[in-house]
Amino acid sequence: MAHERLLLAPEFYAAALDDSPYFQFYDRSPVTRVLRDVLPRYLRRGAAVLDLGSGNAIGACHLAASGGQGLTYQGIDPDAAVCEWARKVLASLPRERVRGHVLPQTLEQYLAAAPPPVDLILSSWAFRCCVDVRRTETHERLTSAIANLLSPGGVLVVGDGFIAPGATDEEVERIRGYHSRLVGERGTGHPVFPPDQIEALFTRAGLSQVERHDVLAVPLARFLGMPHDRYGLQVFRRGAGRG
Repeated sequence: MAHERLLLAPEFYAAALDDSPYFQFYDRSPVTRVLRDVLPRYLRRGAAVLDLGSGNAIGACHLAASGGQGLTYQGIDPDAAVCEWARKVLASLPRERVRGHVLPQTLEQYLAAAPPPVDLILSSWAFRCCVDVRRTETHERLTSAIANLLSPGGVLVVGDGFIAPGATDEEVERIRGYHSRLVGERGTGHPVFPPDQIEALFTRAGLSQVERHDVLAVPLARFLGMPHDRYGLQVFRRGAGRG
């Protein structure tokens, strides 16, 4: 049986969606669906949330639309222009659901300020921007620091795109060209972490994996000849007894 079409309620998403190709068919995206399926399981009233690589704060829209109540939201993104857009998005959301701030900072700048612990960390399509896969000497330090930002029992929800094994060279070029047309100037060019590497890093940092999902990265990916264009979403939890 086909899934019911996922509609993005204007009261949560209107300020975040523009006319760019990136948001075309966004309401039918497998990534949108998996985020909206997973997030409600980890939202508690009054939780403090950190959004790593928050972009235009579309993550705050997902949190509000997923049933969040009284959430305190902190987004960080190094792009000052997109942070201005994110502030408008946050201001548009129901304040009884989510309110907060967005800072134009890198992950390392944010960590240097010794921020307080949070209950939930979200990073979607942005882990590659926060931790550079090419700088292997930083991987353990930064993922351990992310894990240590969680309060005892806190949850990390991290998802990013990747090309699954088995893609031909032709498909890889098709995938890269398609995403370049989608994101335009929003693209970072950063190579991505395979999901197994993300899992290994956060497991070594002391977190326990709770869920893992692998979905198509864009609507109609199979029709477009890109079945290996995937999005991996993982959920990790910090032990309640960690001090």
